[in-house]
Amino acid sequence: MTNLRRIGEGLAVVGTSVFAGLATLVMAVLASPVLAIGVPVALVGGVVLLSYPFSGIAVLVFFSHLDSIEKLIFGFLPLSAFKALTAATLVVTVLTAAQRRVWVATALRDPVVVAALIFGALGIVSFLLSAERAVALTEMRKLASLQVLLLLIVVLVDTPRKAGVIVWILIVSSLVSALILIADTVLGTHLVAASEAATTAQSSEGFVRSSGASDQNPTTAASLLLVGVVVALVHAMESPRFRLLLLGVVGLGTIALIFSFARSAAVAYGIVGLCLGWRYRRSRFAPLALFGVVVAGLAALPFIPAEYWERMGTIFGGGGDWTLGRRLSYNLIGIQLFAESPVFGIGPGNFAERFNDPEFRYYPGRTLLGRELHNMYLSVLTQYGVLGAAAFFGMLGGAFAALRRVLRSPASETLRIWALSLAFGFLAYLIASLFLPNEYTKYTWILCGLCAALYRVNEKERAA
Repeated sequence: MTNLRRIGEGLAVVGTSVFAGLATLVMAVLASPVLAIGVPVALVGGVVLLSYPFSGIAVLVFFSHLDSIEKLIFGFLPLSAFKALTAATLVVTVLTAAQRRVWVATALRDPVVVAALIFGALGIVSFLLSAERAVALTEMRKLASLQVLLLLIVVLVDTPRKAGVIVWILIVSSLVSALILIADTVLGTHLVAASEAATTAQSSEGFVRSSGASDQNPTTAASLLLVGVVVALVHAMESPRFRLLLLGVVGLGTIALIFSFARSAAVAYGIVGLCLGWRYRRSRFAPLALFGVVVAGLAALPFIPAEYWERMGTIFGGGGDWTLGRRLSYNLIGIQLFAESPVFGIGPGNFAERFNDPEFRYYPGRTLLGRELHNMYLSVLTQYGVLGAAAFFGMLGGAFAALRRVLRSPASETLRIWALSLAFGFLAYLIASLFLPNEYTKYTWILCGLCAALYRVNEKERAA
């Protein structure tokens, strides 16, 4: 049966290749370069996706951070390549679900998935009760696509190898973004980023900041970069495998985080660094590691821009930064709006609309344009209410509980290391989210899905 399947797949590839060649000639004759290139690529990609659905989610995770590269490569298409691939992967997963029906059925009962689905259902209620339904509808569409992303990870990551591939993708994408961010800073330009958020962000001192290979704003992009850096750091501390390579990623990633001028990432990195220092304080390598960090830090001091220290100083009240007053306003306004609608919230996306209400005109740092609440937890609480926030926080808590179960009873040393690395990387991301509206950022849902998938894979390996 297996041989027949392989023969069938081989014939499908050959047939598709022939058809792709003919399609290329026809489209070239019709003088449509986009179709001439796109149709054959789409056909071959469809065959690969049908044969190996996991490849779809792997590409999606890779481009979740490197979305500026995705747009650079596929920007000529009339539709979003990311959304098209998400839809195609979902369709293929549904079509092949019968082959893994037991795995899919248990995935739908996973606590993280259940909490995510409940959050979506409560989001519909918040949407129906919101004052600005047009805005809320846009946010609900984002939420639906993010839930699909989470589900695909939980369903398609079903072996230790696949879980490892996704974690490595987090590390590699951070490395790629770090290299581009450093190059942007040195050259004073934006090599791949094209969005307004990524290219126009400037600090109050007036210097240009880079988002690396992300089209997010530099601060949000730094939180994505931080995940891969911390995961690489913990893996390097836990295992000698690829240690030098991973420490190189950590070094370049740390330099990129400094050049991002992101205070939230610096705070999160510092807190996680202290936690790691406490965890490994009794290691025989602890004195050597501490000496290396001190030496590296002293050697790097002359190369760190003075603007970085000025910007970090504003955290403790030094200098003048009007954006800090604005961030205080976000939270004060959010608390007041939550008090108005505590059960189901004011509705998805409605904070930006209410931010400009005349009743808040005297709050410090308020702008004429609507702004998101730069605190993921308060943002969810304000816009989705207590019930929606309980489901969202349950999803985050369920993700950490899944990693804790893996660490308590790991099926292998590799899975234990991945779980520990992911736990610290996710922790750093959640700390940074205290200052960012990350509820609609892809990494929030990808990391939750990966935590759930890692636990399920671990249980499967233990049972085997």
